[in-house]
Amino acid sequence: MAESKGKKIAFVTAIESSLITIFYNQLLNLKKQGYQVTAISSLEFAENLEFFKKLGVEFIEVPIQRKITPFADLVSLFRLYRVFKRKRFDLVHTQMPKATLLGALAGRLAGIPVVNTGRPLFREMPLGARRRFFILIEKLAASFANLVMVENPLDAEMYLQLGIAPESKLFIQGNGIDLSRFNPEKIPRDEIEKLRAELGIPKTGRVIGIVARYVVEKGYLELFAAFQKLLQKYPDLFLLAATLSLPSDIGTVPEELPGQMGIAQRLLLLKNRSDMERIYLLMDIFALPTHRDCFPRSLVEAAAMARPIVASDITGCQVVVQNEKTGLLVPPKNPGALAQAIERLLSNPELARTLGAKAREFALQNLDEQKVCAQISDCYQTLLQS
Repeated sequence: MAESKGKKIAFVTAIESSLITIFYNQLLNLKKQGYQVTAISSLEFAENLEFFKKLGVEFIEVPIQRKITPFADLVSLFRLYRVFKRKRFDLVHTQMPKATLLGALAGRLAGIPVVNTGRPLFREMPLGARRRFFILIEKLAASFANLVMVENPLDAEMYLQLGIAPESKLFIQGNGIDLSRFNPEKIPRDEIEKLRAELGIPKTGRVIGIVARYVVEKGYLELFAAFQKLLQKYPDLFLLAATLSLPSDIGTVPEELPGQMGIAQRLLLLKNRSDMERIYLLMDIFALPTHRDCFPRSLVEAAAMARPIVASDITGCQVVVQNEKTGLLVPPKNPGALAQAIERLLSNPELARTLGAKAREFALQNLDEQKVCAQISDCYQTLLQS
């Protein structure tokens, strides 16, 4: 498109892994439209530089701490400002609370139109000073931005109620994945059987799976406790955890815990897999007992792969899982309820198949990343023209 030719857009987030897992197709789509795209974040894995090189996206390293570090945050703000002034971007898109606040402020100081991605991680926080602090961060970031993108209508409603952003600044972007990749019909059954054998899963074994960073807030402690209980009744069970561990992670699961709980022999820990569409098909049930999440990508992928889902009854999961229709919702931090819901699916294969099929149907209708990319691209063009 003529309007996009040569226009410069920067994406700012705290860690480069977010740019890869969340923004990959958006970056690719913008490149195809003729935008000059730059990615800005901390760099935790040097090998990821090759990813940006192959994509044809410039990467600029600006260290951004994920925790509150006043002096380091000021340094990050100054470095972002210098990059923005030097590169003269036409638009900056920020993601995640810390990077959003620093990126929005630096963008405003540098005179650049800024788009924020609102991800209200404070939603599930209990009332108190910490929650108020994160709401304040969102308000400040929104005040510096031209537009605030949220991923679902529930978040837009909450932003209005809390006075974080006026309706004129809010844009519901949606969320989704590459449905052509996450398609269970494209993967031959013999490939899955071969993968089961490689991982030591017997033909009679049943697998409960989770895909999430290996940190406590993703619900691993509750899932381990539920699995420990279920294993007593279902000795054929395996627990598969496809994880990503980041140097900046806080609250990682203690390494010795599975052994202490007596489940280590049935726990399959897979790290940094690139064949996730196959990994999901190993799972008889997908579980995500996360404590807080805005819009879990793994939940969307599991739904697209027609997996029966058990997830926490929180807003981020409710966007994908409609209780008793496309999956089962359970109270967060409740291993008993989690075990009960998983057992219900283990003992009722027909219900599991039905929920999995309905989940895929929902994903096809509502979670197509191509539609999301088109909406965001149209939004960018409108901003740039004005």
